Amino acid sequence: MWDLFLRYRSPFLVLLLIIQPLVLILGGRSAEYPQTGVFGDAVLRAISDTQNLAYQGLGGVSQLWDRYLRLVRVNEENERLRREIARLQEERVRLLGVMQENARLRALVGFQVSSPSLQLLAAHVIAKDITPYFRVIRLRLDLGEGIVRPDMPVVAPSGLVGQVSTVMGDYCDVRLTVDPASAIDVLIQRNRARGVLRGNGHENDYTARIAYLLQRDQVEPGDVVVTSGMAGEMPQELVVGTIIEVLQAEPGLFQEVVVRPAVDFSRLEEVFVITGQEGS
Repeated sequence: MWDLFLRYRSPFLVLLLIIQPLVLILGGRSAEYPQTGVFGDAVLRAISDTQNLAYQGLGGVSQLWDRYLRLVRVNEENERLRREIARLQEERVRLLGVMQENARLRALVGFQVSSPSLQLLAAHVIAKDITPYFRVIRLRLDLGEGIVRPDMPVVAPSGLVGQVSTVMGDYCDVRLTVDPASAIDVLIQRNRARGVLRGNGHENDYTARIAYLLQRDQVEPGDVVVTSGMAGEMPQELVVGTIIEVLQAEPGLFQEVVVRPAVDFSRLEEVFVITGQEGS
């Protein structure tokens, strides 16, 4: 019955408002004649029950309406909060990118300041072709057309990246220190032992090895490897990497060691091409 009332509550209440005055008149109850008889009492009881039912029904409808309004407001607030969270997350990502860029630029500026004798040309990494057999990156040069030549060193704040292999207008390819075709004259910084750094060409790492290192040279993991400056346009004392393994020596004149590069090639974005040195 309650469901029926809720379904037809509007016409029922209108009908009740019309019938109630008529019933009261017909019932004829007044303060002067309080006794109305069986019929009058029955009518008044029916009217009272109807009024109570109407009151409860309207109260229930009012509660349902209030709950609905609260639910609408909660949904609107949730949607607003979702938009605000999305905006803040987007802003956080943008600010994180700006902070990372600022950190890279500060490192580049710091390298420039600490290397006043080097003539440096800024360049941006735009492509990577890093396979087990060809470890190469491509650069876009900033005002570098006609200045950059093959074999010029390329550096990052953390160390030596490689050497220019090909120049194409405002672009050039760089052969990384871990390319098997690379050959860089290096020194063990601690004892000045000399050898040639070549890339291993392994598929899952960016290691290199030092060849032509004499057996009598005492080297150990942790030794820092730097450029010797004894060949071509390569400056002295550029950090190349760190020895991580000394291979088992075989009978003969030379030994070999494994070197981990100082540069994380997978994260390179800005580099310098060394176009010359003061006094050279």
